[in-house]
Amino acid sequence: MTGKEWSISDEDFTEIMRNEFGIMISYENPRELMKAREALFFYNTIWDFLEQSRWRYDNPELSDEQYLTKNRICRWIDGRLAYFSRLKWGEGK
Repeated sequence: MTGKEWSISDEDFTEIMRNEFGIMISYENPRELMKAREALFFYNTIWDFLEQSRWRYDNPELSDEQYLTKNRICRWIDGRLAYFSRLKWGEGK
C-alpha cells in the first residue's frame, strides 16, 4: 500500500509527515501532496520492507530496525512500517 491509498485527510497526512519523517509539505499544494503520498509505502513487518524494497541488498550495513527508525527512514504508523522514499520524493521536486 502507498500513501495514495491511505484513507487519511490531507491535513492529518501532512502533520504525520512532519512529525514522523521531518518532511514539510503543504496540504494546500495538490502536486506536492500527491508526490509525497506516492513516495510513502507501508509494510507489515521490517522483514517485508527489507525484502520487498531490496533495502537490505543495497544497504546491508544500514538494515537494522533501530537505525531505520532513528533516522526517520521508516516509522511505525498504525501498526504498519511506513517507509518514505526520499529518492521518489526528490523526483517530484
